Amino acid sequence: MPISQPLSEHQLNSLQLPLGVPALLEELQSQGVGAAQVFQAAQLPAKAGSAPAYGPEDLPAILAAAARLAIAPTTALDAGARQKISHFGVFGFALITSNTFGEAFRFGKDHIDLAGAVIEVNFLRQGDRGILQTRNPLMLGGNLQFIAEFWRSAMTTLLSEVLGRPFPSLEMFFPYKKPAYVQVYKDIFQCPLRFDADVMEWHFDARILDAACPNADPMTSKVCQDICDQMANLHGESHLLRSVRSLCMTRSSRAIATAESVADAMGMSVRTFHRRLAGQQTSFKQQLDKTRYSIAVSYLVNTQVTVEEISSRCGYGDVSNFRKAFRRWAGESPSAFRQRSV
Repeated sequence: MPISQPLSEHQLNSLQLPLGVPALLEELQSQGVGAAQVFQAAQLPAKAGSAPAYGPEDLPAILAAAARLAIAPTTALDAGARQKISHFGVFGFALITSNTFGEAFRFGKDHIDLAGAVIEVNFLRQGDRGILQTRNPLMLGGNLQFIAEFWRSAMTTLLSEVLGRPFPSLEMFFPYKKPAYVQVYKDIFQCPLRFDADVMEWHFDARILDAACPNADPMTSKVCQDICDQMANLHGESHLLRSVRSLCMTRSSRAIATAESVADAMGMSVRTFHRRLAGQQTSFKQQLDKTRYSIAVSYLVNTQVTVEEISSRCGYGDVSNFRKAFRRWAGESPSAFRQRSV
């Protein structure tokens, strides 16, 4: 399918894209920014075949490119408001056909990567107040505001559709300055907003978890949930991948994160280790790269440690190789990323 011309909603939905992205591309197209421009800026060339396929691992690059290309300052919020259940495929239908909102919420939390979250979100309950906490949001660097706006707007739209009425947000906290277009926030979220906060949290009325979903269909929900479980095993952070990345993170500072050392720490042979990673459509190098990128971003955003020292702490013996790798991950140099994140 050619992607050089503006695409219809049907064409966008027929592309293999991370969930929720069609709405973002629709919004950008309304501003004259085509899908091909986004993929090119994300350094994601069209893949072989008539229908280019992009997975959850491509989502950070797509969001970063969208943030750079967006014309309107409210692009992320407006894109989130465009969301439809169909944009989330079987994940969306698994939610909307759940028996209760609590069931939908728990399933959504367990499969949050499928919903377009690019950073870990924790949930806790304090009486009748539910709290969604974003862990270490500063790792999103200069794209923090764009991603926060897109994800919260999209989730507000999606959860309201699941409920059949407005989602009862109580309060939202954002770790950045109040934007000039704050009225759009108010119109979408319909709750008090706290900017320049020390945390990134979303508070809501937890009593809604007991509410029945108006479109409940237990059989359909079970089928969709089973499909999502299969997708999560292929694309999500399984226990194996979480363990690998955790071990890579603890060993990178000593520059000894190797397939052999990680496999040994997990109590398996190197051959078995590589086979199990291949079974989840990934490799040790891909997981090590993700870990190194997370470590590098954390240092660049939160410290004044030199690029040379960051390179060493990420396990690189040659800083030029680190710079090349970082440009491949983020589309810009470590120094440029740091300047944008100040």
